[in-house]
Amino acid sequence: MAVMALALGGMAEPAFSAFIVNAANTGTQFTVDYVGQVGGQTTPSVSALGNFTFNGVSNNGFTYNFNYSLTNDSTTSARLSGFAFNTNPNASSAAVTGAFNNSYISGNYPEGYGSVDICFTDGGGSCAGGGSGGFYNPNTGTGSFALTFAQQMASVSFDSFVTRFQSISGVQAGTSGIGIGTLVDGGGPVSAAPEPGTWLMLMGGFGLMGWVMRRKANLQMAWQ
Repeated sequence: MAVMALALGGMAEPAFSAFIVNAANTGTQFTVDYVGQVGGQTTPSVSALGNFTFNGVSNNGFTYNFNYSLTNDSTTSARLSGFAFNTNPNASSAAVTGAFNNSYISGNYPEGYGSVDICFTDGGGSCAGGGSGGFYNPNTGTGSFALTFAQQMASVSFDSFVTRFQSISGVQAGTSGIGIGTLVDGGGPVSAAPEPGTWLMLMGGFGLMGWVMRRKANLQMAWQ
């Protein structure tokens, strides 16, 4: 029974790797928690929290519109200069307003993170950094962004959330880094895609419960 409890416990909090926004579900919200990585080291003193709201589609269903709110809640001095993510399918164009005013289709993030599909920056820097834009902690930047696709989309998937930090002080590992995002909350009508390992765990848990139920039934028949 201890094994079954472990399997059921794993089912309670599956790890989600992607967030799916459906075109019909205006008002869908999701929250991403970003933890810093500086000089290849996890650095919790550098962090941010992002809240995103889907405002519906426009352009005959080709464009998905969002509001964003990014809070730089680092506990050491750090400048949040950009944020990025991947989409499935890839967007053909992007636009952003507010705290960040530059949009890029594809780019590269430092710290070995690699390529991103969409990135937004402030102050003229590239996805990788540079420039003097962004904002220090504690502060919040808000605005909106729009993603346009090559065809009408019934839904769009988001993953690989990341932010860019620069001008970091008080961290021995370096003065610039990134924030690796984890999806921590989704409000409204949403669909989140579990990682492959989570599906295996779910199937294993259901299989184990079925085995226990069958065994219990066999024992009852044996006693009759």
